Amino acid sequence: MKKIFFTGILSILLVSASFAQVKVGVTAGLNVSNLVQSGADNNYKAGFQAGVVADFGISENFSVIPELLFSQRGGKSKTNLDLAGNRVSMSESARINYLQLPVNAAYKFNVGNGSKLFVFAGPYFGYGLSGEMKNEIKSGGAIMNTTGDIKFGSEEGEVKRFDLGINAGVGYQFNKVFFKLQYNPGLVNFSNVKNNSMKNTNIAVSAGYNFFVKN
Repeated sequence: MKKIFFTGILSILLVSASFAQVKVGVTAGLNVSNLVQSGADNNYKAGFQAGVVADFGISENFSVIPELLFSQRGGKSKTNLDLAGNRVSMSESARINYLQLPVNAAYKFNVGNGSKLFVFAGPYFGYGLSGEMKNEIKSGGAIMNTTGDIKFGSEEGEVKRFDLGINAGVGYQFNKVFFKLQYNPGLVNFSNVKNNSMKNTNIAVSAGYNFFVKN
């Protein structure tokens, strides 16, 4: 998957000159993500994403749109137990920071006055940069908090560094400004624990501005 990630970046750079129009800009937005795990009931956790975006126009209505993003993914869960008459509340929160390369094919519909609506879909490739796990246990009036870094690797106490998933969404473009709403289901099980599955899933709202346009 590492080869796929870097091959994708190189391919974008090599073919950019063949497109009819090229736009380059910046984008940022809100992630609401979850870790889908077997046997667990996790909840969504807020994060953010930001980076650069290019729009390679093949025609007036069709474009290939890659992005290079810093993107926060993760999830949280809460469990209540009754142990020997004592109520114990356990909360867990995980965040993983990724360098992500989404590559979308977009079809745009002209709606007048320089505005376009568009739909898009494509794959994303992710490379884990860092991560953090937080745990909180409450029992009676006592609270115990622990924090630790998420480690990448192939051992049982580590998680796989690479991620792969799908982008699908809709957007609105007005001249150089655009807005997007997208859903990102992950396809890779990045858990190393036997008989356990853990995948990213994410909903993102973002905005962007194309500061460079070449016809």
